[in-house]
Amino acid sequence: MSKKAPWLLLAFGLLLFGSTAHALPVSECVDNLDETQTCNLYESDASGRRSKVSSPATSALASTFGADWAPRWVLLYTLTRKNVRSKQPSHVVLVTKPDSSFSEGLFTDTAILYTRSPGRAFKSILKQALAAPPCKDDNTDTSPCLLKIDIDKDAEGVATFQQPFVWNSNDPDSPVQSFDTINVRSGPNP
Repeated sequence: MSKKAPWLLLAFGLLLFGSTAHALPVSECVDNLDETQTCNLYESDASGRRSKVSSPATSALASTFGADWAPRWVLLYTLTRKNVRSKQPSHVVLVTKPDSSFSEGLFTDTAILYTRSPGRAFKSILKQALAAPPCKDDNTDTSPCLLKIDIDKDAEGVATFQQPFVWNSNDPDSPVQSFDTINVRSGPNP
């Protein structure tokens, strides 16, 4: 066997498996074991490839409590070095319930991250978000509303916001019970 054969096999293996070995993580929600959860939204699709539209993060508690998140549009604005908010948002998070959602209830169970990109897709999402009424200061609205937050680029990720969930997922007048945490992360898992 030639001395080059092992190197060729190694190169072939890296070509075949290398892209998935270094793929970004996909979005997910993890049960905190206290009836709350923490969700991480990554700028990657369901295969872990970098994407302008994230893989959906579906509530880890939806199978137990139903779809119980209040619907939200969340605009994320980057702060400059002088703590001035950018004029345009860099990301939009849509907290929604896809038509194919497995969980029961009147509210939502899925969060999707959209990253600014040239083209119509982001502009369309942004236009829909800006048409929603602003969320109240306490962020406890149970009807669709718009939340604006600033991006704090720290070691943990891009941004963190609290997502309200309701007491009864089948009651349209249900009060907010508590909040889950959603982290918007850029790049590979820290």
